[in-house]
Amino acid sequence: MTRPFRMTPVYDLLLRGTPSMPIGLYHLHMATAAQLTQLHYSPGTLKAVKKRLKVLADNGYVRADCIPTRFFRSPYYYTLGPAGIRYLMEVGIDVSASLRADKEANKHYLFIDHALELTDILIAALRLRRADPRFYLARFLHERELKHTPFKVSQEGIRVTIVPDAFLDLRKRRMGMSDLSMLLALEHDRGTEEQQHFKRRVQAYAALLQSGASKHLFDIEGMTVAFTTFVSARRVAQMREWTQAALAGMPQLTSRFLFAELPRPLEPHHLLFERRWFTLQHEQPIALLEK
Repeated sequence: MTRPFRMTPVYDLLLRGTPSMPIGLYHLHMATAAQLTQLHYSPGTLKAVKKRLKVLADNGYVRADCIPTRFFRSPYYYTLGPAGIRYLMEVGIDVSASLRADKEANKHYLFIDHALELTDILIAALRLRRADPRFYLARFLHERELKHTPFKVSQEGIRVTIVPDAFLDLRKRRMGMSDLSMLLALEHDRGTEEQQHFKRRVQAYAALLQSGASKHLFDIEGMTVAFTTFVSARRVAQMREWTQAALAGMPQLTSRFLFAELPRPLEPHHLLFERRWFTLQHEQPIALLEK
């Protein structure tokens, strides 16, 4: 007779993390086994993590799906299942009523690819403390949370809603001083957005930055809009060109936008310490954080 499933720490970790890394599938919303392994385990444990996720899927705690392609099937990605949502509510996690497992099913492959690429970036930022204890991600807000209370600004008499892909509060510890904070509104690009739509988004951010409004952890006065892509250096150049055009007549805002092509697999030092971030004012890349 099959023994009934019992939630133990090794399964709980995948859903909500550990005290030292309190991030799990609940916070990331969508992740692969490899991504969860990178966040919590060593590379050699991938097979064990896949087995644990299968047990969770078999018992309804997570939902497993893949992106069908013409020649092969993509790796499984995971989202919370009904039993997982109930479990998290029972242990006191404030699970939004809008979080439903079936909402993630049958999404367009472009949505899924974007969500998983965003997870790669968030995990790199979350692993920052391991790369250098002086640096850490104090808090992040995922697009799913930001959708509940989006920014709304007036742009040419029209009310515009802004929902970043994520909001990151990066910190650097300083001896005898308060921690240095860098606030990023993250926009991840997959090379599919056309020029006019991209420019409208930049102009909406410009209106937000000029408004000085604050919400959540957002301190608009100190916030930078960071565009990332895995596509190519050419795409970075294109985004910079479009942003420059969209900010015509607003030179005071050009320092508030950054652009980077990121490598894969992505490590914390790629994201934060390498000189791969471009501004609108200079042609030489800079590091997001200086050691």
